[in-house]
Amino acid sequence: MSDYNQKIQLKVEAIKSKYKDRISEIQRDGAERIKKINEDAPDPSNFEAAINFTFDVKWKITSIKFDVPQFSMERETLKFDIPEVRMKTESIKFDVPATRMKRVCLFKKPVFRNWKWYSECVYGNKPEVYMRRVEIKTDIPVFNSKRVDIKFDKPVVSMETVEIKLHLPQFYLKQVDVQIEEHKQDIEDVASDMTSDLSAVQSTMKEELKVEITKEIVDMFDEIQTSILENRDGVSSNYEDAIAKTKQAIKRLKENNATAEVQKLEAQLAKTVEEFQNTLQSIDLSLQELNSQEEEALRGLTFG
Repeated sequence: MSDYNQKIQLKVEAIKSKYKDRISEIQRDGAERIKKINEDAPDPSNFEAAINFTFDVKWKITSIKFDVPQFSMERETLKFDIPEVRMKTESIKFDVPATRMKRVCLFKKPVFRNWKWYSECVYGNKPEVYMRRVEIKTDIPVFNSKRVDIKFDKPVVSMETVEIKLHLPQFYLKQVDVQIEEHKQDIEDVASDMTSDLSAVQSTMKEELKVEITKEIVDMFDEIQTSILENRDGVSSNYEDAIAKTKQAIKRLKENNATAEVQKLEAQLAKTVEEFQNTLQSIDLSLQELNSQEEEALRGLTFG
């Protein structure tokens, strides 16, 4: 598990550095514009000197306050016994009803013989139902249990207020020489543009902080959820294999009228399906809890 608190902090520091550079860039651009207006101004490569030559610069401290989630990780372990199935060829003996023709006395008729009357049977074949022993050889699933542990770091969210202070310059035009009086408005325009650009820095920085920190939070939860989903797929694969093989065996046994064995396997199938549903329900509950934690972290990410 990556150290996401550190990653978020590094992201904040990188954005702070970026916008400090942006403030310097605004001043540098202003110094170049002043140099074009007033040839007596210092070299704009030393932009602070060029700015200070033209303006009284007063620094105003502004701050951006925002609540950033801090994550402590609790090790979570989900333990399951999942089925492992191997097929074993077994000889199954069972009785099935069958019919055969049996010669029987259908009826008796009178017969006169030797001056006496007798009753004699008239014989014929009639079907008789009997139980016939059948033996079949077929593959029967044999179940073993395998312990599976799904381990992941479950984030616990707390919010921490962070304050970033920006020192933004304010520009006040100095007493100008008579020679550049005609350029006063142009120079004031430079100051106005720099002030406007610097004000925009604060709102742009705030927006970028929100976007980048949000991305870090989403990436963190995506990493955890992906790991759990991969384990979920593995668990599902074992159960699906066991269920498919049991159904195949039941089908073969039904075709051979092995009723008692069918009942045993159907009971085993029902148990396996129930265990499968319970196992997935437990994993999915963990995923739902993670999703709630992610929503809490993102809702708490406020900027003022």
